[in-house]
Amino acid sequence: MSKTLIVLLTLALVWLGAWGIAGYFMAQAGSEKLARAAHVSPPATRLERGADVRVEGTIVEGPSAVSAYGQKPCLASMTYITAVGSYFDSQRKPVREYQHVATRRVGPPNLEIAVGDERIQLPLERWSPTHQASERTDELPARLAVTPEEIADGKGLLRGEFVGFAVSESTIDAGTRVFLVGRLEDNEGPLRVEADRVLGRVELYPGSQDAFVKELGHGGGGLRIAGWILGAGLGPLPLAIIGLVLLARRR
Repeated sequence: MSKTLIVLLTLALVWLGAWGIAGYFMAQAGSEKLARAAHVSPPATRLERGADVRVEGTIVEGPSAVSAYGQKPCLASMTYITAVGSYFDSQRKPVREYQHVATRRVGPPNLEIAVGDERIQLPLERWSPTHQASERTDELPARLAVTPEEIADGKGLLRGEFVGFAVSESTIDAGTRVFLVGRLEDNEGPLRVEADRVLGRVELYPGSQDAFVKELGHGGGGLRIAGWILGAGLGPLPLAIIGLVLLARRR
């Protein structure tokens, strides 16, 4: 076997390993989304203390607020601030990294969701929206009240060079139709929702249950297909090409 062929085979195997790993993790992420979609699909409408809850409702009116970063009028907002770093991986490809700096929530102590004649309270600190608009910035405005210690802690976790901040912010307004996934506290007093035992958090989706399930299912299926394409399609491609060239030479 020639040295050139050995080098080509080595590079092909490295290629196969890299794309195989990427495809595996992408397929795993897709499978997790599909599992979450299956978990939240069955109805769970019993508003009993200690029971799982998956219901549609409407955000109840409350005192008006202004979002911390975008200064947008709303009922409540959550602002997630990260330090952004940049470095080169082992293949000299640029990589962006993000480390948490601070979280700022604005709004009432509890978000109230009307489900028929009942009211469910979601403590503001348990609201962790996943649909967020993100923006890069070199400096944080003083109104966010981010301390030098918080910034230093975030920067200290970066592997590479600090290149700025990313700010993600979500808002919610009274009257918004939502799909709520969680578990009702087994306590006296108002009905309060806590983290779902499978998701590990409270899901407050701005839309219907059907839309949420479809979104998870579509995204999960797409990731699984992409994972298979990367792992089983692009990964073996160089080896297949080398094999075809060798076969052609023998003929």
